[in-house]
Amino acid sequence: MHFAHVLYLSAMLLISACTNTNGTILPSTTTTAPPLSVPTAPEQASFTKGAATTINPGLLACKGGRVSAVGEIKSEDGKTWTVPTTVNNKLPDASDLLNPCTNVLHPNLAAVDLNKVPVIEIDPDGTIITGYIFADNYFELYVNGKPAVKDAVPFTPFNSHVVRFKAAYPMTYAFKVVDWEENLGLGTEDNKGNKYHPGDAGIVATFSDGTVTDNRWKAQSYYIAPLMNKTDLVIEEKNGRTVRSTPNASKAPSCAANCYAAHFAIPDNWYAADFNDSSWPQAVTYSAATVGVDNKREYTNFSNEFKKGSFVWTNNLILDNEILLRHTVEKASK
Repeated sequence: MHFAHVLYLSAMLLISACTNTNGTILPSTTTTAPPLSVPTAPEQASFTKGAATTINPGLLACKGGRVSAVGEIKSEDGKTWTVPTTVNNKLPDASDLLNPCTNVLHPNLAAVDLNKVPVIEIDPDGTIITGYIFADNYFELYVNGKPAVKDAVPFTPFNSHVVRFKAAYPMTYAFKVVDWEENLGLGTEDNKGNKYHPGDAGIVATFSDGTVTDNRWKAQSYYIAPLMNKTDLVIEEKNGRTVRSTPNASKAPSCAANCYAAHFAIPDNWYAADFNDSSWPQAVTYSAATVGVDNKREYTNFSNEFKKGSFVWTNNLILDNEILLRHTVEKASK
């Protein structure tokens, strides 16, 4: 079975300054590894259809929360995929800002005792950084190619975290972020009277060195669902970047339990400081209202801090369920 690929080859090098959503020129604070040769063809997806088989009935039991199950499904090309993601259980849980599962309910940042937040040593000669993270739904954070922390709540209830680590510059931040799912392998959940409602996503993070999530970060998608048809996925090479998009896909497909999903293998060293992310597109920013958390205390109690950054994701906040984010900073900006 084939799906449409649209291959665009640029005839000239385009160099552009990064801008924020208001069109303001942003300072150049990021670096990337030297670009490798541009691939001659975009990477193909592995497609699955229908629901996955549950292999873990729930990673976390929390009153009022959704079941954070994990499943496996085999694609048409014979590969086996874990959905919605493979969790790195070697990562410790991040400290809570607000987490109903642990009854940590800080009303604001002033109530948080940072002395009780453990400092994770990434580099012994580094600087201590404090970060604040809100993810819909799950994240893993790596710094300078080393594991830092993971989200304590894979699905719901919503929660937010504070992290502290000691790391040296240049500093590479790398996130894996996942929009969890109730219908494993389908990218959907029971919501608004629809058992197969596609979920949405988003992550915002701010760090004490001045680093924040914005459109200077790189973002790539690795699990895309639900899709009515395999041809809903379009993969393009644009100016040396691989763009995986679903411009014609429905955000509310009627395929229910028979939807397709597209999977891409995550590189083993995606979080390494020297990983080449030059082929990844820039992250896309979204408002808190679009993400749907402008009324969630896990966000609003700390919104003065979170508003220093932007919610980011790939080009599709609804259908892209597992993404990777990267950003490298030469030195602190404050």
